[in-house]
Amino acid sequence: MKEIGILELKFHIKYLYTIAKICKTKDTNVTIFTTQDVLSKLKTYLRDTSDYNIILKKDNECINTFLKRVQKISDEKIDLLFINTFPLSVFYIPRFFGFKPKCKTIITLHTVNAWLKPKPVFNIKKLVRTLDTNLSVFLANKILLPKFNAINVIYPPIRDYILTETDYHRKVFTLPFNFFEKPVDKKIRKDKKIKFVVPGQIEEHRRNYDVVLDAFEVLFEKYNENIQLIFLGFPVGSYGNKIVNRCKKLKEKGFNITYFKSFVPEEEYNEVMQNIDFIILPIKIESRGLGLITEYYGKSKGSAAVFEAVQYQKPFIVPYDFKIVDNLKTSTLQYTNSEDMKNILSSYIENFDKMNVLKNEADKNSKSYTLDVLQDYFTTEILEDLDNL
Repeated sequence: MKEIGILELKFHIKYLYTIAKICKTKDTNVTIFTTQDVLSKLKTYLRDTSDYNIILKKDNECINTFLKRVQKISDEKIDLLFINTFPLSVFYIPRFFGFKPKCKTIITLHTVNAWLKPKPVFNIKKLVRTLDTNLSVFLANKILLPKFNAINVIYPPIRDYILTETDYHRKVFTLPFNFFEKPVDKKIRKDKKIKFVVPGQIEEHRRNYDVVLDAFEVLFEKYNENIQLIFLGFPVGSYGNKIVNRCKKLKEKGFNITYFKSFVPEEEYNEVMQNIDFIILPIKIESRGLGLITEYYGKSKGSAAVFEAVQYQKPFIVPYDFKIVDNLKTSTLQYTNSEDMKNILSSYIENFDKMNVLKNEADKNSKSYTLDVLQDYFTTEILEDLDNL
């Protein structure tokens, strides 16, 4: 029986759930090292934690002391420890200088350029951030990275990017952000509208929402009785409010558009996602990563939204330069601009048979990401080769 540990102190709660489920097989025990705050959020997804050993940071315990306790427990009983999230900042990194468990360790990288392609940056208007960025990437690359036996990333094209565009020579694994779980309470749709959804917070640095609204302003004029557009996330900052105001004006014209002004509860989010037809991901390829480091979605940075398409068995559309996973290509469309998006979606709105073929491909492709498939990958690629990490 192998003993697996997972360390998560702050972020990526859904990914903690995914890793915990993948790692819990008939041949493993799983220990989760975390905080009370993370655990309370984790229970939104992992309602029954009885199969897991939970080690919590105490209220009066500092991070350094907790990490020493994690290392002591890992040295005594853990065979493999996953470091789920690692914020790169000079205010956080030093806490891990003395952290070196005797067991094998795998760190999940969410921003590859920051970790593996460190380049000096400079912004005279952001001198403190410039200093933090440059010092953080240096420490991460030279001091932290050698501590870990292997890397994990959430998206296969990122693995390809690491192997071809960086000097990293240890093993790189790919455990996705979500996996496919057949919904048990899926409701029968009464309406016949084709429902398009743009999931996630409305933030300027994440996605280009204007390209979607530009396309749908035209689509609504022709197909308003047949389609619905849903922005499934709350607005962030002035850009988010600007997009919501555009949605409001379109709704006032009688167009079938739905948007939210505040956080969407998990249950409502799931219900909407289960009962839509198509996901739109207007991802901005160039993204801010750590501090002033530029990352590229689909290459050096993954998008969890792609795996929502897997989780809910939905076809989706992304920009033409976003790298697509091979086994999702038949359920993925790509566009160059708003006009192209409008033309592509029009061809599916006008042809239900064509849309149904695409949806059937999404059903089939999602089965490449069942829990059984991912546990088999985890067992054969990682556990059975643990001594060679």
